[in-house]
Parts: sequence; structure tokens; C-alpha cells
Amino acid sequence: MCKTFTCVLSDKEATFADLKGGNASSMPRKSFDGLIGRRQRNKLSTATRIAGGLYSHFKLTALLEELGADPADTPIVICNRYANWDYVADAMCGDLRMTLDGVNNYVATAWFPATVQGYLTIEHGNKGEAITIASADPDMKAAAIDSAFKRDARGARKGVVIVGTFEAVPGQIGGVTVDDARPCAFGAFSLVTAETTETQVETALSAHQELYSNVAA
Repeated sequence: MCKTFTCVLSDKEATFADLKGGNASSMPRKSFDGLIGRRQRNKLSTATRIAGGLYSHFKLTALLEELGADPADTPIVICNRYANWDYVADAMCGDLRMTLDGVNNYVATAWFPATVQGYLTIEHGNKGEAITIASADPDMKAAAIDSAFKRDARGARKGVVIVGTFEAVPGQIGGVTVDDARPCAFGAFSLVTAETTETQVETALSAHQELYSNVAA
């Protein structure tokens, strides 16, 4: 069994989807911002706000309990295509000096997935193991998910793993315009149970990967 929830965020609204239930909905951007406490909102990157908004909107703590997981000790795997230097190498324009000047800002704010893990630990009390992987390779991501599961005495998987993807692609990094992408922000959570089949994991990861169509110019 696997449940997947997505969010695409624009300046005007947030569009949510429950892929297993086939339900989609939207809310004004102002209402979405209200899902995060005002004191925290301005301190968090857009990607982290999407994670928090999804968690709250779909009540993931309650869903984890329904699936028999401990919300305070559930492993998390963040599967982002872009992290740190990857996006710079793929999408930046040619002025190397200006690119390097902007990298520190890029790494420290909207892009480093560990901030998502830290937020979920603090806000939702989840102290489970956390893994971050930046790759488009589905086999590598599936292996990371499998490795995150807790095991019983026989080595069989047990419990639930939270799989997340969160990106906030800027139009500029520092003073440099991004050539080959358009500004966008999106995220997804999948709750992968020990009984989830390889095919179901592939379907969930495909749903995460499809969100990257928002990046193409």
C-alpha cells in the first residue's frame, strides 16, 4: 500500500492532489501560507513551506497512525533531483564568476533538503532516520527507500517510510538568470508501507518525477 500526495504552488494558489484517492483541490496562496505559523513562515524556504503545507493539509500525522506507524519515529527519505551543485551545473548561464557569487545564497536557502528534514523533526517531533538523495535514477531512489525501513528479527521490513520531493526553482540565483528553467515550486509526499510492492514504489516515484515537468521552459 502506498499513498501519494502532491502540491504545485504558484503566486496565486496551491493545487493539491491525492493520487490514490483521485482527488484534487486548490486554495488561494494566502490560505496556503496560513498552514504555516506566521512566526515560522518567513524563516522557512519555499520548499520547506510546501512540505509543511502538505503535511498539515493532508493530516499526515493521523495517516501515519492509521497505518500503524509511530509519527515520532518514522524514517524519511527526501528524493530531490536537484541539490547544491547539480542545478547550477545543469541550468546556469555562462558567467562562472557570477555563478559562483550566487552559489552560497542558493545552497543556504531554497535548495538544501536537510532543512525539510529539520523542519519535520522540530514541528512534528519525528526523530526517525533521515536520508537525502539527489538523483533522477529510480533504482537508486528505490534502494534508498528500501534501506530506510526498520527490520524485524528476521530482516523483514516493517512500519512506514515517508518519501518526499520538494523543489523551489528560482528565476535567478544571486544576480544570474536561470537559462533553461522557469520559476516553479512543487512537492510530494508518499507514505510507503512495508507491504508496498516494487511496482507501487515505481508508480509513486514516477508521480514525484512527473512534477519536474513544471521546470521545463
